[in-house]
Amino acid sequence: MQPRLVVPMIFAVLAIWLVGTWVTKFSLGEMAIYTPIAVLAVGAFAGIVLLWVKIVAESMRRRREPEA
Repeated sequence: MQPRLVVPMIFAVLAIWLVGTWVTKFSLGEMAIYTPIAVLAVGAFAGIVLLWVKIVAESMRRRREPEA
C-alpha cells in the first residue's frame, strides 16, 4: 500500500462515518457497522458522477471540433 494514499482514505472513511452518524438516527457504534456500505455507496456515486462528467466533456469537445 502507498502511505500517501492510506492517510487520505482513512480521513475519508472517518468523515463518512461521522457525517453518516450526524445525518442519520444511528449512534456511532451502529454507524460503524454501516460504514462499509456507506463507503461503497459514496464510491459508486462518485464513480457515476465522474463518468457523466467525462461523457459531457467529451460530447462538448466533439461538438466544437469541425467535421472533416
